[in-house]
Amino acid sequence: MRTTTRPLAVLILTGMILALAAPALWADSALLPGANIFGVNPNANGTKVSGPLAIYYLVTSTTACGTALHEVDMFFVMRLKLGTDSFAFAPAGPTRLCYENTNAQRTAIEGFITSTVIPLLFPQSTSPSWDLKSVTDFHQDSELQNCPIDPVTQACKSFWAVMDITLAVRP
Repeated sequence: MRTTTRPLAVLILTGMILALAAPALWADSALLPGANIFGVNPNANGTKVSGPLAIYYLVTSTTACGTALHEVDMFFVMRLKLGTDSFAFAPAGPTRLCYENTNAQRTAIEGFITSTVIPLLFPQSTSPSWDLKSVTDFHQDSELQNCPIDPVTQACKSFWAVMDITLAVRP
């Protein structure tokens, strides 16, 4: 192999190994570390709104969603900064869904951002739109601390995830 080809081959092989190893290491979680369920558009244009998003999942059933799935009440809260001002947002109550159904999680959070957060931050806009520009510093249960175990079901009682998000809003 030529000297320029060998480093490229090693880099590609390393990337493939890491890509295949991550799902195996985190098989107990619905969200892969560093991943996000939303679909990021790093080239999104618009006014930047950023801050932490925290999601907490309280297990309500280990049988309602089928075998080995968790029905949860999903709670989330976000603090977003627009210019020099910070604002906190949370829905009125939890969203009940299957923990492993990341599409339902995404729909609930995106719906809240679209129907509540953006209109409150940009009240002068008649039809604002937004994209998720970035998700960084993603962390979740089981990284260093195991989930709390329910003594009756011997299953996890709760799950959580925290991350920093940046929205690009087009008012």
